[in-house]
Amino acid sequence: MHFSNVLGWVVLASPPIEAAKLLICSDSTTANYATGNALQGWGFYIRDYTTLAVQNLAKNGRSTRSFINEGLWKDLLSKTAPEDFVVIEMGHNDDMDPTTSNRGTLPGTGEETVTVTTSSGKTEVVHTFGWYLRKMIADVEAKGATPIISGLVTRNYWNGDTLQSDWAFADYAETVAKAAEVEYIDHTKYSVALFQALGPTKAKTYYPNDNTHTNWEGANLNAQAFVQAIKYKCGRTSALKKYINSAGNAIKSPAQQEC
Repeated sequence: MHFSNVLGWVVLASPPIEAAKLLICSDSTTANYATGNALQGWGFYIRDYTTLAVQNLAKNGRSTRSFINEGLWKDLLSKTAPEDFVVIEMGHNDDMDPTTSNRGTLPGTGEETVTVTTSSGKTEVVHTFGWYLRKMIADVEAKGATPIISGLVTRNYWNGDTLQSDWAFADYAETVAKAAEVEYIDHTKYSVALFQALGPTKAKTYYPNDNTHTNWEGANLNAQAFVQAIKYKCGRTSALKKYINSAGNAIKSPAQQEC
């Protein structure tokens, strides 16, 4: 059971009560960090806002490509059962040159490939970000579970008083989700809106080391943004909405958006 300060007030989160669980595939912006670390990922706090049991399998520094290549995806699938939900939020580390990085994928959603030599000297055919997402979607569906694609959280990049809101890899993710007819959660939109409302000076206090990784309070804000993206989803109702608990349903913030 966890106590959470949600934008100035305290809530008591309910324990998970559902048989189904929520598994998360992501990177360091989402991953769990140890007590005492200045940083925390938003996936740590999701358990405070849902009745689903949460397995946050996000791993620092990973892309879709490296998550698969290192066996992390195979491990996640081994933990996935029918009726589970698998949230896939990637992109920060995919946005690298695949010819020089073991993490990089080709930008876009097509079938283009490039053959590279990895840092270990192996030859590898690297695909687009969209190709890896499609593989992940198919793998989850083959397990009888529900894949959910999520847009990446914002970085703390400002132009004057305007936070950057256009993130190409979030756009690619949405394109893939729509084409595959699976749910897309616009976490990017709500993460941007929440930190934009704070302004550049206040927002910076949530990024202690750089402009990508949040502290514990910032992680909680991004978790709240994820819940908002579920609650205020435009069009089709999110499959996760009915699993939002009383703490999640009580969240109100400047990040609320109109369709």
